Amino acid sequence: MRGPWRRLLLTMLAGEIVGAAAFAQTALSWEQVRERFEAVNPTLKSAQLSIDESRAAEITAYLRPNPDLTFTMDGFQPGPTGNVWRP
Repeated sequence: MRGPWRRLLLTMLAGEIVGAAAFAQTALSWEQVRERFEAVNPTLKSAQLSIDESRAAEITAYLRPNPDLTFTMDGFQPGPTGNVWRP
């Protein structure tokens, strides 16, 4: 008689423990799921770093002045003048 009651009591106790653990879970909102996913996803992290690097390169490109090419020549005569320079 002692065996079946003990088994029943242990089964009920185990059921209460499992049931309490199941009710202890909290429901997550979509924002919480998205934040957790973004926090641990390495692909998203590397993509964000790539975007940040591109933005930094774009800002740096605007900080540098564009090069200017200047050419000055003196004494240029487009037509033949008998190899004598005349202004």
